[in-house]
Amino acid sequence: MRMVLSALDTYAATLFIVVSLTIFGRKLYLRIRYLFLAKGQERRWDHVPTRLKNFIVYGIFQRKVAREWYAGVLHSFIFWAFVILGASVVEITAQAYASGWQVPTPSIAGFSLNGPLYLAEEVIAVLGAVGVGMALYRRYVIRPKKLMHEGMLDATIVLLFILGIVTSLLLYNAADIALGSAALPAWKPISSTLVRLSIIPADPSWWHLFWWTHVVLLFSFLAYVPHSKHMHIIFAIVNTFFMDLTPSGAIKKADLEKTETFGVSRVEQLSWRQLLDGYACTECGRCTDACPANATGKPLNPMRIITNMRDTLDAQGAAILAGKVEGLPDMFETVHSKEGIWACTTCYACVYECPVMNEHVPKIIEMRRHMVLTQGEMPPETRDAMRNIEQNFNPWGIGWDQRARWAEGLGIPMMAEATSAQGIEVLYWVGCAASFDDRNRKVAQAFARILQKAGVRFAILGPEEKCTGDPPRRLGNEYLAQTMIMGNVETLNRYGVTRIVATEVLQFLTYHDACYLGRYNDVYEEPRDVLYRIPGVRVVEMEKSRDRGFCCGAGGARMWMEERGEKVNHRRLSHIEETHANAVATACPYCLIMLDDAAKTKNREDIRRYDIAELLDRSL
Repeated sequence: MRMVLSALDTYAATLFIVVSLTIFGRKLYLRIRYLFLAKGQERRWDHVPTRLKNFIVYGIFQRKVAREWYAGVLHSFIFWAFVILGASVVEITAQAYASGWQVPTPSIAGFSLNGPLYLAEEVIAVLGAVGVGMALYRRYVIRPKKLMHEGMLDATIVLLFILGIVTSLLLYNAADIALGSAALPAWKPISSTLVRLSIIPADPSWWHLFWWTHVVLLFSFLAYVPHSKHMHIIFAIVNTFFMDLTPSGAIKKADLEKTETFGVSRVEQLSWRQLLDGYACTECGRCTDACPANATGKPLNPMRIITNMRDTLDAQGAAILAGKVEGLPDMFETVHSKEGIWACTTCYACVYECPVMNEHVPKIIEMRRHMVLTQGEMPPETRDAMRNIEQNFNPWGIGWDQRARWAEGLGIPMMAEATSAQGIEVLYWVGCAASFDDRNRKVAQAFARILQKAGVRFAILGPEEKCTGDPPRRLGNEYLAQTMIMGNVETLNRYGVTRIVATEVLQFLTYHDACYLGRYNDVYEEPRDVLYRIPGVRVVEMEKSRDRGFCCGAGGARMWMEERGEKVNHRRLSHIEETHANAVATACPYCLIMLDDAAKTKNREDIRRYDIAELLDRSL
């Protein structure tokens, strides 16, 4: 018996669907329109093949979601339920207009693919329900801290919607089979089982009830989505296409001559891609969970930067569209506190962990630029370091003419003195830490001896070398950063330098991954390979290592700021202690300083601290 909906059902369904689509479309249109309020310029339409690859890897197959296996499995079940059940949505809804209509599928050697499609829908519906159960169990039984926020109710509503949709699909199919009106019932084993177990009777009223239940839940969910955090269903996959393709951690240069305002203090000053982050956010909390500042009690919550930015845009969007921006609170009131913004070490753990490619650190840098360049605000303790860079081209404040003192007696030529006969192949960029910090001077000497033993013809700039501009840039002092950068570029160009080697990239031994070397440049195995080849060294890994390594606390110009609460480097020392290693190696001078300080402060000088260059030098 072929079931047919009445004309009244068709009219009522049409009205309900139109209203739902209108609500959905209006809110979606409004949010897209808000994205175009962005005044910040951003070009993300280049390198289309690479972007398509990222779209598939990170958007479709959700590579980063799977980094947490439990969340990865449940999210995969739910995501693919949405994808595969799309055909059933069309087919069931179409029953209001064409009874018995099936989604057209291609045939292979006369074999219709409708049957395999129905089987896939049945299986994925069950897996979708399992995924919802796993998600509810995680939120209400496991209760990870990163999910315990005000978005719990919204998430629960969405999960119950999904559970209702996949369950009503199976019940509708079962009622259809019970009445003998289902197409290809043999390909619907789960629904058929419900009939055989007499759970669903052969009653048209049940068929009618389940059809309406499925349609109402489906289109109510559609209307609800753009009003909830689960609008990421729409925007997250788009976000992966527009992910940043510049070198990891690269900070966008500010045009100081043409820019009317420095940094950002209002949401409309951000770029459209930065605003898109807000709508793409899943509120999974991975960014905050990975944040070393948050882990040590600092008032920084990376997830809140993204979600509060989104909420601010929604709250102020209409006023901005109307040009009524005067009197609207700025981002330091609505998005994040200034104290929290200064707490960031720019280690990039938040960006690296985000499954939808949100970019937290660039927003923090822009907010810092506004505070420093527009408001003239910066942590008081950093002013001396910035003044030292201006006057002596290094944050230590030691005379610039002392930069090459570490090299005395080593026979290292300076570029200004090198002759063509010496055939200089490489410039050794020493950096401020290795030039002026007593502990790191030993590293520079060890590295220089390695180059000499390897027969590399190299020279240094000596007093002509200046701060790279990294500390002021990350602090938000873009003017000072560009001054240093341009000075160094002029010097390098004058000598025609084409090859540079640097140490400043940011027994029973563990290795500490420097954030700027690791997450920024994807260098994890090379330092370990060196350690593995040193005779007598046994390497043990910390739990938080490689791409999930924990910051030393020096990044983001934090080395020059006072730290409130638990110190990040002290927390990192505790990670080292857990390995029971008697030494730690790193490949960053600032990490070495921070680990050295932590060991001395916590009376753990029995844990020796090395740069890899020192260990290698000893072994040669």
